[in-house]
Amino acid sequence: MEHKQKKIIKIVIVILAVLLGISLLALGGTLIYNRLANNQPATVTVPDNLITPDADGIDGRGEQAPPESGTQSEAKDSTTLSAQSENSDRTEDSDAPATTQAAESTTAAKTQKETQGSTAATTSSTTSYRKTPSALALSLSNKKDGENTAFRVENMFPGDAVTKYFRVQVSYRDTVTVRYSADVRQGYEKLAEVLKVRIKLLSSDLVLYDGLMKDMPESVEYKLSASGTATDELYYEITAYLDTSVGNDYQNKDLIADFRWWAEEAENLEPLPPTGDDTNIVPWACIAAISGLILLLLLFVIKRKEEEERV
Repeated sequence: MEHKQKKIIKIVIVILAVLLGISLLALGGTLIYNRLANNQPATVTVPDNLITPDADGIDGRGEQAPPESGTQSEAKDSTTLSAQSENSDRTEDSDAPATTQAAESTTAAKTQKETQGSTAATTSSTTSYRKTPSALALSLSNKKDGENTAFRVENMFPGDAVTKYFRVQVSYRDTVTVRYSADVRQGYEKLAEVLKVRIKLLSSDLVLYDGLMKDMPESVEYKLSASGTATDELYYEITAYLDTSVGNDYQNKDLIADFRWWAEEAENLEPLPPTGDDTNIVPWACIAAISGLILLLLLFVIKRKEEEERV
């Protein structure tokens, strides 16, 4: 009987040891995965209230507005031709009865109204083309006072424009100055001679710079201040574009630049507020703790019983 009991205890110990090992491996793997995932740049959706249409043909979301559809264009042409035909008929047939002219006027008005309805539907369809933009999520804190990311434009032709969005989350106290710069990589200086860049801070609707990339200052800055500790989000809209007057020597060129953000008063940076969901590690941590405690308890009981048998 005692031999059978010892055998059962040994089986339980083996099972607990295996369970403890599996839970520890799963817990370690989950922690490593979460850490690697947090180190990868994430994206966030730019709030709609920060996006406004651009006057240069860019719809404010980094996309060129689609050309006028054939249906809409044909509708406009049809309306114009109908109006011209109506005026011509009235001029040539001025002796037509008043009733006939009134009927023609009513028909023309009805046709124009239907055409306007079709145009409105097409416009609505065009509006749905626009997509909500995403911004690369960056952050400045006491653990990381600078951020870097590469920016690339390819096959640029006169009139082309590329818009990217970046969200810089800053956790700080009192006052901190957030600086931004664009460093053109070696070998890509040619396009920088004519490529223009517009840096707009959507959070305050402030244009920090608009001019040639080669003439950019060493950094453009924006100061944040708060009474105590705060976490603010700065949304940058950065548009690189070529004027239509650019010569052939600069067509179909590429450019790579390193965008950098950093805080001047790094000593005023604070920890970022906790984010993310760590609930996926809780079950494994509980399993490891429970199986480990039971295993230690069983080993303690067995050891004590063996000591009593010796005595």
